[in-house]
Amino acid sequence: MKKGVLTNVWHIPKLSRNLFSVGRFTKDVGPVTFTKDGCYGEAKGTKWKIGAREGKGLFKLQMTPVAPEQANAAKSSGCQGGTKSYLWHLRLGHIGHDGLNCIVTKNIGIGIDISSVKKWDVCEGCALGKQTRVRFQSNTTARTSKLLEVIHSDVCGPMSMATFSGKRYFVTFIDDKSRYCVVYLLKSKSEVAAKFMEYAAMAETQTGKRVKYLQSDNGGEYKSDKLARFCAERGIQQRFTPPYTPQLNGVAERMNRTLVECARCMMEHAGLGKSYWGEAVMTAMFLRNRCPTRAIHQDKSPYQVWTMKKPILANLKVFGCHAYVQVPQDKRAKFDSKSSLCRFLGYAEHQKSYRFEEVSTGAIKISRDATFMEDKFDEGPRNYNDESSVVEFDDHDEDEEKEEGKTDDDMDSSDDDNEDTRSSKSNIKRHTRTQSLEKATVIPSPKRRTYRGPSLEHVSAAAMDFEAAYIVDSVGETPTTFKSAMESSDSGKWKEACDSEFDSLQRNDTWEIVPLPKGRKAIGCRWVFRVKENQDGEVERFKARLVAKGFSQKFGVDYEETFAPVAKFTSIRVVLSMAAKYGLMLHQMDVKTAFLNGSLNEDIYMDQPDGYLDATQPDYVCKLKRSLYGLKQSPRMWNQTIDGFMIKMGFKKCESDHCIYIKRDDQDMILVVLYVDDLILASSNNELLKSTKMALSKRFEMTDLGELDYFLGMEIKNDRKTGMVTVQQTKFLKSVLTKFGMDNSKPVKTPQDPGLKLTKNMCEQECKHEDTMCNVPYRSAVGGIMYLMVATRPDLAAAVGSLSQFSSDPCPTHWQALKRVLRYLQATPNHGLEFTREEGSRICGYTDADWAGDIESRRSTSGYVFMMSGGCISWKSQKQRTVALSSTEAEYMALSEATKEAVWLKVLLGELGEMTSDEAIKMYEDNQGSIALAKNPEFHKRTKHIDIRYHFVREKVESGEVVLEYCPTQDMLADMMTKPIAAVQFENIRDRLGIQGAAANESRGSVEKTAAVKKTPRQAASSVEASGRPSFAIPVGTGMYQ
Repeated sequence: MKKGVLTNVWHIPKLSRNLFSVGRFTKDVGPVTFTKDGCYGEAKGTKWKIGAREGKGLFKLQMTPVAPEQANAAKSSGCQGGTKSYLWHLRLGHIGHDGLNCIVTKNIGIGIDISSVKKWDVCEGCALGKQTRVRFQSNTTARTSKLLEVIHSDVCGPMSMATFSGKRYFVTFIDDKSRYCVVYLLKSKSEVAAKFMEYAAMAETQTGKRVKYLQSDNGGEYKSDKLARFCAERGIQQRFTPPYTPQLNGVAERMNRTLVECARCMMEHAGLGKSYWGEAVMTAMFLRNRCPTRAIHQDKSPYQVWTMKKPILANLKVFGCHAYVQVPQDKRAKFDSKSSLCRFLGYAEHQKSYRFEEVSTGAIKISRDATFMEDKFDEGPRNYNDESSVVEFDDHDEDEEKEEGKTDDDMDSSDDDNEDTRSSKSNIKRHTRTQSLEKATVIPSPKRRTYRGPSLEHVSAAAMDFEAAYIVDSVGETPTTFKSAMESSDSGKWKEACDSEFDSLQRNDTWEIVPLPKGRKAIGCRWVFRVKENQDGEVERFKARLVAKGFSQKFGVDYEETFAPVAKFTSIRVVLSMAAKYGLMLHQMDVKTAFLNGSLNEDIYMDQPDGYLDATQPDYVCKLKRSLYGLKQSPRMWNQTIDGFMIKMGFKKCESDHCIYIKRDDQDMILVVLYVDDLILASSNNELLKSTKMALSKRFEMTDLGELDYFLGMEIKNDRKTGMVTVQQTKFLKSVLTKFGMDNSKPVKTPQDPGLKLTKNMCEQECKHEDTMCNVPYRSAVGGIMYLMVATRPDLAAAVGSLSQFSSDPCPTHWQALKRVLRYLQATPNHGLEFTREEGSRICGYTDADWAGDIESRRSTSGYVFMMSGGCISWKSQKQRTVALSSTEAEYMALSEATKEAVWLKVLLGELGEMTSDEAIKMYEDNQGSIALAKNPEFHKRTKHIDIRYHFVREKVESGEVVLEYCPTQDMLADMMTKPIAAVQFENIRDRLGIQGAAANESRGSVEKTAAVKKTPRQAASSVEASGRPSFAIPVGTGMYQ
């Protein structure tokens, strides 16, 4: 006999009985199922009977292995008896006994294959999902006699977890006469007005009636100007319930609760995680419309009253069960499997098909041909956030039972309170008949795009929880609450991090403990945890930060101004190019608890932090003295503090970028780049660098990180001997490839296919991408590569600009184009910007345009790049706002955009001493017509329609701030910014932009090799000579910038 061994047990000699913790077992070992005759659990693939039922509702501990068929019965039938009646109870979304009996006896639906309904035992899903308080006495009011005469509506939410597409609410619209319900999932309550307009159009078209009254509570979403105008124009009267009386909106409140309970039950029974609540609610709506309700005649369902047709129930299946879905012939090879294992997620009503989620990939499939296994489900809840698998719906259980009119509560709730009810012991039989849905007239539901994260064949399981916004320095599983941190395996390290943060708050005199004044409300706070890594992916430290919940602050009471600047990426690259040119030392510092250095002008009260309540005054609150993280004004207060100190130290703030500071001392200088609480220090003198660090450390609590090597996700190497600075994002790039399962993809040489022009409607005739793309992480992938493009990869600019246009409605062709970009990154993971001392360091720019490149809007694409110290410091690729009538106009408008950037760069470089006021920035253009147009204000007939703002370039050319020169097309470096180009030309331009791989950098590992580097064609074309100054000599600006 197999024996079960329990670990982590306590021995208490005087305890007469053994105590077994089910909660601990489910957390550390596996799921537990309670049935009528015992308690079953699973450990390491083996099913065990943990306890046998004895008197007084208790279970006697025993550990015996269970035969597979017995274990399967525990899962599929549990404590319900496993009758055919129970199977239909599950198919109909856990309908109550009376409701199912009404369907059978009154012949309400078509396809029910039972003649009588037998009682079943306690349904675990219903027990977990439907437990309520004793209902209040209901009031009865007159009912309407016509469809759409009164529409009841209410919003439910926010849910504790969003759906895969980010929805946190749902709104219901219920017709008073038929009780027919339509549900829409929402990201925010502000969408209610638009959804009601959509509902009214659909309902009036389907019924031929007009909506007369809309009844709802006093929520702000129902009192919006948009909804009020719509109702006034359509003659729809709005009825609002008095404040704090949800009972008077009982029909909608009760419907929300019915849908919530049904969804809970189905999710619990299927073992699905929280994020599936949207699918469950939509399925619940589909089923409830086809079940009887006492609110109308018992021999009809809402669907039948609404459509005048009986619903077809023969094709209903148990939500969440497994099924084998046929793979279309054109989607598989000759010897591939003909079907794939999927989860059943509801009904695609407008397509008369089923909705499935493929188990292996997470892809959503719509199919009519499937083999269902209604007794097979997932082993347990797939919980990605380590929380309960039951969704925390906000459905007002306390008061909503006092509803207006007759409720359908008795018909929908299960008679699951009687544990002694006998039922048949036969198990549910496996139904595996392949079916096709019969044709039926249905009310089309609006299409909803549901982005579920990675799903296609190349996306790995590791990508399932990919976030659209990357936190570059944070990886791994981090706790989300103080409680979860203290219960984690790294609780000691997290407690140490919290203690350090709290001690820092106390040292900075961040608050004082006071009673909360009358009329004031304290804002909340929470702990935010983060594992900080270095550029090699090694754990650097565990970090905890106390953050105020600033979202609850009120403007004019708790804060006024909030804006705070950060350094531009272009400014950072300019500093790095100067470091390469002059051999500057690059160091980095970090301000500990930076925001605490800012003082507050307002009185703000905050709850005491979790884990650190004042033992003597636990009911008091914290009156903040310092600008704690999370407050809306904290960044501004901190920036004002450090800005004042930098000025006091003798630094001059650049007017072109308020986060760049410069200080000169004879022929030496030091630059400071500020990005919130991270600082880059670039200096030609070691003593000047040390004195600046010392002054900063004396005023603020600083961390000296030494030489600069990792900043905002960028890996930076400064080789002062060779005069080379390289900037790349290899670690972040590889994390993007891994998250999207493209880390083993086949590399390609270019990010775009030169022969492919992407359009919005390119797949309209070929595929129904609304369903095929609903589970594709398109926007998240675009966001990932966009950060690479913004920081270090100008070679991605045109691709990102093109792909981001289709983020709202991508099709498979767009996704394939995006995957090509990822494959290009797979080929160039170590590529980044390279700045060198020997290259021509005078700034110059290139501008180009692709005339009418967008074949739908016929708009052109502008592009420019600016070069300095052999590398690209600024670039842009953007579609023009208006249609250009000729290539000359398109080039002229692109030239205007580049001129604006050139003027700003001239001011910045003047303040840094790199340019004088009388120097001009040279810009190269490959269109002679646009050069002539910029230099000469003639051709009036051909240019009078051009917007006056584009003539800005003429003014700057006339004043001498910008000099235009012709550049042959083959030497035009901005060509890459405007359109896809061939591989040979692409690689040539990429190299000349200073985008090099690690191998290329290492090959220039000595001064001798660097000195021997040949000048590129770009240098020959620009005729820009390298500066002859020694690396340590810093030129001082003259004229207006001195």
